[in-house]
Amino acid sequence: MRAGEANPAVPSRKVKSEEKGRMLRAYLNYGLIASVVVWAAIVGVMAYRLSESPWRWAFIGLVFAGGLTVGAILWIKKYVDRQTNAADGRSQE
Repeated sequence: MRAGEANPAVPSRKVKSEEKGRMLRAYLNYGLIASVVVWAAIVGVMAYRLSESPWRWAFIGLVFAGGLTVGAILWIKKYVDRQTNAADGRSQE
């Protein structure tokens, strides 16, 4: 192998940065959703354990609010994607 040639066995820095970008994009898209789902699951377990407490229904309400939050995040993401695609379509014309 010559001095100027790239070694195919060693990944280039560009591949690593692309992978980091992909992982960051996935985290930004789905990390918030995952954190809300985990939070709602923990609150749901707490509500389950509060069998005779007056706070049980408040915790159940928080679980439903978490579900609505996930739905709102997905709706906003879909809306922003549509706006971005529409802007790209207009700029190509």
